[in-house]
Amino acid sequence: MKRTRICLALATLLLPAVSSEAQVLTRGKSFGTHPLSRPVLIDSVNLSNTAFDLTSLIKRPYQSEGCKATSVSASAKGFITVPKSTAPSAPASLSVFTFDAVSPTYTKGNLRLYGRGRYAIYAGGALLASNEKNPAQSDSVPALSASLSLEASHREILVKVLSLPTDSAQADFKLSFVPDDKYTPLDSVASANGTRFIDWKYITHGKRLYSVSVSPSGKYALVVYADRVPKKGATYQEIRDASGKVVRSTQALYGARWMPRQDYLLLERSNGNKRQLLKIHPTTGEQTVWADNLPGSSYFLSPDERTIYFYEQAKGPAKAPFAIRRLSPDDRQPGWRDRTEIYRYDVASGIYEPLTYGVRSNNIYDVSEDGSRLLLGVHHTDWTKTPYGRTTVLLYTPATAKVDTLIRDEIELADVSFIPGTNDLLVTASPNSFDFLGSTLPAKKWGNGYERELFRFNISTRQITPLTKDFDPSIANVVGYGSAQKAFFFSADNGSRKSLYRLDVRTNKITPLNASEDVVRSFSISRSGDVLWYLGQSLNNADRLYQLKAPGKSTLVWDLSAEKLHDVRFTPAKDFVYRTPDGVNIDGWYYLPPNFDPTKKYPMIVYYYGGTIPLTRELETTYDLAMFASQGYIALSLNPRGCTGYGQEFAADHLNAWGTKTADDIIGAVKAFTKEHSFVNAKKIGCCGASYGGFMTQYLQTKTDIFAAAISHAGISSISSYWAGGYWGITYSSVASTESYPWNNPDLYTKHSPLFNADKIHTPLLLLHGTSDVNVPPSESTALYNALKILGRTVELVEFTGEDHHILEPDRKDIWMRTMFAWFAKYLQDKPEWWDKLYPKTVYER
Repeated sequence: MKRTRICLALATLLLPAVSSEAQVLTRGKSFGTHPLSRPVLIDSVNLSNTAFDLTSLIKRPYQSEGCKATSVSASAKGFITVPKSTAPSAPASLSVFTFDAVSPTYTKGNLRLYGRGRYAIYAGGALLASNEKNPAQSDSVPALSASLSLEASHREILVKVLSLPTDSAQADFKLSFVPDDKYTPLDSVASANGTRFIDWKYITHGKRLYSVSVSPSGKYALVVYADRVPKKGATYQEIRDASGKVVRSTQALYGARWMPRQDYLLLERSNGNKRQLLKIHPTTGEQTVWADNLPGSSYFLSPDERTIYFYEQAKGPAKAPFAIRRLSPDDRQPGWRDRTEIYRYDVASGIYEPLTYGVRSNNIYDVSEDGSRLLLGVHHTDWTKTPYGRTTVLLYTPATAKVDTLIRDEIELADVSFIPGTNDLLVTASPNSFDFLGSTLPAKKWGNGYERELFRFNISTRQITPLTKDFDPSIANVVGYGSAQKAFFFSADNGSRKSLYRLDVRTNKITPLNASEDVVRSFSISRSGDVLWYLGQSLNNADRLYQLKAPGKSTLVWDLSAEKLHDVRFTPAKDFVYRTPDGVNIDGWYYLPPNFDPTKKYPMIVYYYGGTIPLTRELETTYDLAMFASQGYIALSLNPRGCTGYGQEFAADHLNAWGTKTADDIIGAVKAFTKEHSFVNAKKIGCCGASYGGFMTQYLQTKTDIFAAAISHAGISSISSYWAGGYWGITYSSVASTESYPWNNPDLYTKHSPLFNADKIHTPLLLLHGTSDVNVPPSESTALYNALKILGRTVELVEFTGEDHHILEPDRKDIWMRTMFAWFAKYLQDKPEWWDKLYPKTVYER
């Protein structure tokens, strides 16, 4: 018996139906008509004491994904033809069809199926209605009717048709959707074209590339990606050869890393009560135990492959159960009393011994290529000096036990590496480090401590040379050294882009590499530096994987974007640059709705950076602009002053400002954009941000009335209480409020705090917060909520139980995002129904 299976594109077109508002689904996917058979009746009833009923087969699960399909179209009257069974002697036949329902916003209505047969309707895998026991006798009234709601999403509607030999009528059917009063119809254009939009399901489902790592010789690359489904996703690893071909695909290499010199992978494994390091051939998967009975936790492998350095946590003095004497401002943080210790494990002998000993935490920055020298970092805190953290760098020679202090008590030091073949080090630090040696700001003026610069440090002379003083991008990640190239390769925040660069250690010259994406999310090089792989995305495409043979052009290895976007429609992003009155360019970009009509007026949503980290030019993000645009908004993103990546002066405007220039930039840019683009409804503009961006959302409402709705996630409402209450509030403030404290600059802590200016807020404001947020305490949102309630202003506070600074648990994350969608729909689109469904009024509010 041959089974035909089919899969096709849908279309929803308007045809005359039961009412002028009905939308008939006229194109779909047919999965064929299949004969059914009766089971062997071993007993007359099953475990539920129920006799077998052939019609019950219409309710059996059916998975259409991955099946072959063919396109079907409705007749002029809107009916889909149901083929007759090719096996008329079979006791029954089952025909399966799917249709797509696409709505850019929240809608609710009624699915109606007309026909004279036995039908079942499913939406998203859930049974909505069926009539298998009582087939309809007329096709002028609905055989089935079911309520359907869509929340800015794409939903697959599955129709099953069961035919029995005794059925006299042909089971052709018509499927339509009738939106309830005041609710939006389905998007007929998207459905007719067989496309969907970038919605929340798209953002949280499907494949995403995570990382790429090149073997020492450059012969192989380990690619890690995930096929994401909330709570059910899986992570995969691929080994690709130098041509880009997949030579092995597995789920057994999660956490594996390349050995420093050999094209073998190391993977940690638990074997009973002991831990082992397995040495794995990349293509055959052959395994051998490379190191047995591993001590410690995380590890650092020496480049000579002879020694493994382990980090262990030493437990500090325990806290008393009833009364705790705090030892430091950071003592409330879990594990603060513990310290990191480093141990050395000799692979050949199995000898395990301490490398460091003491109270202060320490780490290994680097090990020389021959394993003979180590760079150690020793860290302590001085609360009387800002910034509080101090790092000392030691040069340790194990063979002689000699320890040299190279750098003492330096601030904002991020990384240190040996420069092979020289007596120099490559140091990553801030513009303020080394007595402002790398700063371009006026003498002794503090720069943004989160801005990263490169320095060259000579071990013999202690001379320090700034390498990126006139290089505006902020150093992100120095991946490694290429011996043939005599160069380090690094990524940097280049404004809203994350770009790749090469530092020639012979000339100190920095050269940009020819990366094909705006944002490089992961990259890796071979030991020689002649082979480089990277992955990334841009504003108008999803992830892509490339190989770059320096200094040549990029070769596309895996175009995941093409796979993901083949049936997705969005309007490509466009750049927008706002020139401030004092002559500073503010970088921005925006998306238009997929069905954009330049003669219409659209509401707009504005999103901006949080902390000092710039927003990047990626299509797929959590606060996704293309996703907001698909719901009928103009979606504008801005990187106002204060963020890194645009030069030291730009980033330094974050210090002791707490919104001053940043707010002016956002307000000015929004007004300029609205003036230059007549399709923006100036009375329907919303804004949103998280963390420092959440603070900015609150602060903006105290400065302007241009916004019709605002959303603040984990925002700071009182700078002084955040300084005291956040786990990192005091250290973050050492940058954002450099040398300013509540006692010497009270105006900064009050006049810039939204809580102290709550009476100026009139914009409907939604506050979102995780109840377990240790970065920005939930009380920050509670305080402003209380104030606005007392003032009689429009405010809502929604808390997410057990969630920290980011909402990560899938079910809560889903509610979190739908809450934002519904808030904007209520105040920017005058559609309160979505909000009312999520949060119906209680008896206390009526």
